[in-house]
Amino acid sequence: MAVSLRLEVKQKDAKKIITWLEDKNITQYLNEDINSIDSIQQVINRNQSDLLTFYLNQDGRFFLIDLDQECIGFINLFTIRKNKEYEVVIAIGEEDKWGKQYAKHALEQILREVFFEWRIERIQAKICTENARSIGLFTHLNFQEKQENDKLLTYSLDFDSYLDYLHGF
Repeated sequence: MAVSLRLEVKQKDAKKIITWLEDKNITQYLNEDINSIDSIQQVINRNQSDLLTFYLNQDGRFFLIDLDQECIGFINLFTIRKNKEYEVVIAIGEEDKWGKQYAKHALEQILREVFFEWRIERIQAKICTENARSIGLFTHLNFQEKQENDKLLTYSLDFDSYLDYLHGF
């Protein structure tokens, strides 16, 4: 079953996101903090659900990953250089969906979008050195390691390397 991406965030989606951000198994490798949870909860509490999409897109672009019309995760693109370079964060929030290539399929959709529609130059990901799943995902998609420190690896993919991936390297 294929996943799809959507921009609109509904109240039930926001509640799922909060649940995921409160789960240590899901957030152990994310850079999100409790302020994200509080901010999303405030929007819900103020009965401003129509502002959720706007709120989550303030620093870039936020997409929900849907499977059978149910949100199972998200992709967040943070602007590094407007219209040139973005950082990608991806999370599958439903643990029973881990290891089933949903993140790969969602990330492939985002890569098509950013390179062919938006015409950006580069996309990067900062990955915790202990996150073997994400390291495998990004290297499989032809991201190249650019930087390393004790806690984080930075992977990058430019348009030419993306074309190499599409053509089987």
